[in-house]
Amino acid sequence: MKNHRKVNERLLQTNKKWSQLKLKQKEFVYNCIKKEYNSFVQENKRIPDKKEDIFILDEVYSIIQGRDIWIPYDEVKRFYKSKLVKLNKLYS
Repeated sequence: MKNHRKVNERLLQTNKKWSQLKLKQKEFVYNCIKKEYNSFVQENKRIPDKKEDIFILDEVYSIIQGRDIWIPYDEVKRFYKSKLVKLNKLYS
């Protein structure tokens, strides 16, 4: 059980991958990313740079944790980076 830890009487897997999430969870994370990215573009009238991407990711990750979806930050970051080109094309 070296890859698990107990949090609030629940056992969490600490080395979880993106592919292990359920489809509903993946869609929820993608929708959160899209929503936060959209709100940033609407407020600032431009696409975010690399430093501002971190703030978007932090906001998305806090929403994910509030929903009790446990996934490492690096997995969310990797997914965000993979969708960044698609999101940039929407607002270019």
